[in-house]
Amino acid sequence: MPEMFQMDRVDRIADILYGVAAGGGTITYRRLAFRVGTRPDFLSHPLEQVSRRAADRGEPMWSALVVSSDTGRPNSGFYAMARRLRPEYRAQGDSEMWDDERTRCYAAVAAVRSA
Repeated sequence: MPEMFQMDRVDRIADILYGVAAGGGTITYRRLAFRVGTRPDFLSHPLEQVSRRAADRGEPMWSALVVSSDTGRPNSGFYAMARRLRPEYRAQGDSEMWDDERTRCYAAVAAVRSA
């Protein structure tokens, strides 16, 4: 039963992040945690699941849209995960990689809207 709950949360997070992309914005870890009923420090595993599943499907890593309220950028775990999931990011700096992945998120939503 716990795995089913986890997958439900992963699906919910993916849906929320798609909506964030549709709005052209970002969401803080704190706000996302509130929306899915958990603590911000419990989001790393579900966010990795969202990103891994999306990357496997050729989609953008939606977790690029989740940022710290202190820095306005993803936490360090995002960058390490992105480099594991997308070999092309291994040679890029954090800012360039984050810009590229956010752009992928926004472009994916725009493509669906124009289809």
